[in-house]
Amino acid sequence: MNRVVHRFYMPEGIWYDFFTGKKYPGNNNYVSFYKDQNYPVFAKAGSIIPLGYNDNINDTTPPKNMEIHFFPGISNEYLLYEDDGQSSLYKKGFYLLTKIEYNYMPSNYTVILRALEGKSGIVPEYRNYKLIFRNAKKATDVIVYENKEEIKCKSYVSGPDFIVEIENVKSINQLTVNCKGKDIEFDPTSLINDDIAGILDDLQIETLMKEKIDDIIFSDLPIKKKRIAIRKLGRKGLDSKFVKLFLRLLEYISTV
Repeated sequence: MNRVVHRFYMPEGIWYDFFTGKKYPGNNNYVSFYKDQNYPVFAKAGSIIPLGYNDNINDTTPPKNMEIHFFPGISNEYLLYEDDGQSSLYKKGFYLLTKIEYNYMPSNYTVILRALEGKSGIVPEYRNYKLIFRNAKKATDVIVYENKEEIKCKSYVSGPDFIVEIENVKSINQLTVNCKGKDIEFDPTSLINDDIAGILDDLQIETLMKEKIDDIIFSDLPIKKKRIAIRKLGRKGLDSKFVKLFLRLLEYISTV
């Protein structure tokens, strides 16, 4: 099936695959199916993950362009510390500590970035921010403030994520982004269905058998009856390793 089968245990909490956004309730054992070029990285619900981009990949100075990922589920905060990455000037106060607050509700979430301490001049005077709200639908209302002044932004959906881009924000100013909408958290089931469809497409089995599996997996039958139907396909020619594969997938679906 052109996949690496990987067994793992996920600890307490709700976790998300960083790359796909698939949801994993914790305190459970899982079997995942990764293509050779992919690998597992997980983020816990409420995670805030800042990423920076400089033109030179080896440049360790504070970046002008920042990308910050926010995972749904709970409110959280993150303290971002930056200095010049080379000298000991931070001992004399030449650093910047920025607080990133993420106030989460399923239909209303707010991000606040504000400098807490340090000196200006350590990071670029102005920054471009790309805020990526993972597993989120398009918000019906997005309001952005720099200090107390409302400013323009660009917002759009990319796959299962909702993205807000803001340019030329003064680094030491407070940035507030509020997103509102009804049921704007993305349904992780659709991500699972996409993954299953991809696995089906890659399997080295007859098209007719793929169609039978598709009819079972994506039907409205309860999980128990789907498992029975998959086992029956084993008596109709489906290799036992594929029977086990889809039983495992159904086991995963039942936990989400």
